Amino acid sequence: MITEERFFEHFMDPVDGVLCLSATSDAAAIEREASPHGLRFPLLLDRATPLCEQVASSPFAPASSRYGPYCDNITGMNWELPDGRRVRVGERVVKSTTGYDLLRFLLASSSRYGRAMDYVLRLRPACDTSRVFCLRGDAACLRSALKSLLQSTWMHWLDSVDLVAGDSPFLRVAVHCPALEFEAYQDFLSAFSKKFSLALEPAAGPALDGCPDLVVKTTPEFVADTALSLAKHPGAKCVALCSCGVVHVFLPDSGAIGEIVRPIESALHAMGGHWQSRHVSPSPSPLEASWISTLRKEWNIS
Repeated sequence: MITEERFFEHFMDPVDGVLCLSATSDAAAIEREASPHGLRFPLLLDRATPLCEQVASSPFAPASSRYGPYCDNITGMNWELPDGRRVRVGERVVKSTTGYDLLRFLLASSSRYGRAMDYVLRLRPACDTSRVFCLRGDAACLRSALKSLLQSTWMHWLDSVDLVAGDSPFLRVAVHCPALEFEAYQDFLSAFSKKFSLALEPAAGPALDGCPDLVVKTTPEFVADTALSLAKHPGAKCVALCSCGVVHVFLPDSGAIGEIVRPIESALHAMGGHWQSRHVSPSPSPLEASWISTLRKEWNIS
């Protein structure tokens, strides 16, 4: 058990680029601490929703294509167990040797084993130019363009590449860069869109879609077809985080989740994928159930 004096205190470390603050903080609270130091936290799904709810909704955000999932950008936390005990997990540095990876386990556990009280966030340099572009055209052109873009060296520099699937699918590309470099990005996207017969236009706002009702983890090879297929469900909007092979599904009724995942569950498992939802408690495998039972006893969880 970690003693109380070793808990993470709220801090801002501009040298190491880490910030500790309440797990209920929103985007504005993060920016108040990070922006004066020229830093940002790029993995946001929504500006108003508390960070803990965003983490519970999905392990990924659009910028995961460049910065990795949430578990790679939260280095430590104060966690409250269901019986009220509090523990410190992880460190304030990006790399550490800590034995069993309890941090990632708890980050992915939603509220089954307690709740996060505070996070230590890994921040990134903030540039002065952020833009989002939409590339529109028919589905065949979008697929060809996406395949080419994912294999290009530009993927290391683009903040995100998403396929937004609905009534009229389109590619959404986010750019975050110094102003002096923006023209190079714009010229590339202009030439790229013409090559694949796509119309290039600025997006109305940032790539913030909110917390998904369903997350489907597949592979980059199948993510576009998966998103386009799932978007056929009445009222569904799907955003494929293409580099990660993840589809965020937004539904008018969360009760339809079972109807959506049953037809694809076997195929997902066969390729090593899975699905999760903040509205549905997962069913662990027999091996996982045995381990979880031991853990629940240790933590006095009824």
